[in-house]
Amino acid sequence: MRSLALTAIGVFALLTVLCGAASAQVPFIATYFDAAYTQETSPNPCPGVGTPGNLWISLNNANAFVTGVEFAVSYPPEMVWMADQDTQPVTVGNTPGGFSMGWALPQNGFYRIPVCKVVFLWNCDYCTRTNIPIVVVPHPITGTLGYTDYPMYTLHQAVGLTSLICQTIPVEETTWGQVKSLYSE
Repeated sequence: MRSLALTAIGVFALLTVLCGAASAQVPFIATYFDAAYTQETSPNPCPGVGTPGNLWISLNNANAFVTGVEFAVSYPPEMVWMADQDTQPVTVGNTPGGFSMGWALPQNGFYRIPVCKVVFLWNCDYCTRTNIPIVVVPHPITGTLGYTDYPMYTLHQAVGLTSLICQTIPVEETTWGQVKSLYSE
């Protein structure tokens, strides 16, 4: 009897921990340089002025059925926005000026939801700056960075991620003592 009670308590504790971890995921909207949604840094930064490029935008970790999304993207001068493609019929605005889009059928937010594909032109020949950000920001008119769920149509906040162009990667080896000396007094 006692072992049965301990087993039940253990199972309950395990379920509590697992459910808490699943609901703790933060929803975010991000830009990617590949259609597989894996590269948040440009693999070929600044290939030349006028060279076309693409970005893919997705909503991640919504953990609900999603009916709409709203945000904007702050593009650096090294990129010239041209068009948003693969959008739904109910789309108002564009990614640089404020983007609001609704789906006819709720989307499964327990998986990544593709939002749109962005077509742009590169406005640089080589990297004159480093770590140039492409930032997902709130809609400039409504101030919303988030999504609505189904069936309540409640607005949920999301986090806008930053992608980088011309990312620098440290190549020097260092020791823990050298790192600590950078921040001492």
